[in-house]
Amino acid sequence: MDLETAVMKKKESFNDTDKAIVSYLLQYPEAASKLSLMELAQKLYVSKSAIFRLSKKLGLSGFSELKFELSELTMKKKQQEKYAQELDFDANLQKVIDDTFKYFKGLNLTNLFNDLDNADTIYIYSTGWQQQIIAEYLAHSFFLIGKKAIILPSARDEVSMLAQSVAANDLLFIISFGGFNKTIIDELKKIDTMNGKLKFVSLTSWQPGKIASLSDYSFFFKTTPFQISNQNAVTFSSVYVLIDLLMNEYGKHCGL
Repeated sequence: MDLETAVMKKKESFNDTDKAIVSYLLQYPEAASKLSLMELAQKLYVSKSAIFRLSKKLGLSGFSELKFELSELTMKKKQQEKYAQELDFDANLQKVIDDTFKYFKGLNLTNLFNDLDNADTIYIYSTGWQQQIIAEYLAHSFFLIGKKAIILPSARDEVSMLAQSVAANDLLFIISFGGFNKTIIDELKKIDTMNGKLKFVSLTSWQPGKIASLSDYSFFFKTTPFQISNQNAVTFSSVYVLIDLLMNEYGKHCGL
């Protein structure tokens, strides 16, 4: 019988001291499992014998078995939290993907596709390591439909030199999580001043940022948090879906 079940069965026989002890044990099983009998008694301002009597009342042999049950309860709670988080992540990810499809259906892509037709080279710049992976995916997608795409190194000088080397009608895709990167914003302004022929296409997170406002075409993606190996992370699944949808639609435009 686990600790929570034992408490439910015996709760009618609890006195006020029992209730105070049980309340703490069930709320903080991991912390309680690491305390000695003396430490737990002092923390709860009760006697050691009160904790021992409660253990017996719950059908346990003593404090050692109570600590074991607290460890088991801790493990159970962690598994429940992980399961709940996985359910939330699944539901959140599904919603993000559904929202991406709805968002895409409302886009007018005619002008962008015409500019893609006329572009000799497509340049891609990203502002972070995860965005760099997305840039590689985008470049590969363009390759599959016969468009030349060049990924720019994530260095300010590379963007600064771009204005002098691009041909007429080339396109620059900017992939940024927040859309507020000051360095790239400053360089985009310079490029726009020096070379009015280069058009900007931005892929940024859902809330419009300054990069989007400087772009000729702006696309937005949603992210959703998840936890892996006890580390908080963010999934960019929706941007890959958005790229696939864009490439598929452009392929149809090209008759591929």
